[in-house]
Amino acid sequence: MALFRRTLVTITWLFCICSTVIGNYDATIVYKICNGIKFSSSSFYWQSMESVLQDLENYTPGNGFDYYVQTTVSGQDCYGHAACNGALSQEDCFVCLISAKKDLEDGCPENTGAQVQLKDCRMRYENHPFTE
Repeated sequence: MALFRRTLVTITWLFCICSTVIGNYDATIVYKICNGIKFSSSSFYWQSMESVLQDLENYTPGNGFDYYVQTTVSGQDCYGHAACNGALSQEDCFVCLISAKKDLEDGCPENTGAQVQLKDCRMRYENHPFTE
């Protein structure tokens, strides 16, 4: 149910953003790092990781463009952090993070940790606590 609500929030944000003028953010990849340890996409860790990435995408723009989150599903912890260039609007931060999330999901599938730095935003998740 929570995943449905998060998806609905994301779709609503996308609709609002698409209805406005396209902003000025740079989603060029500066670097991407994938942890070498893999997990199964049917595991509880995958559920934790998906929740973390969704929260980072949705809540970073409204929390000072710098947001940490931790989620546990059936004992499987996932930790995440996202940040945006402070000169961006909240909408541009959100859209930049959509790009970062897609880059992580496409470029580091089933990795227990990964991070991507775009020109105007970054996103990271791990199976252990961290600070940046």
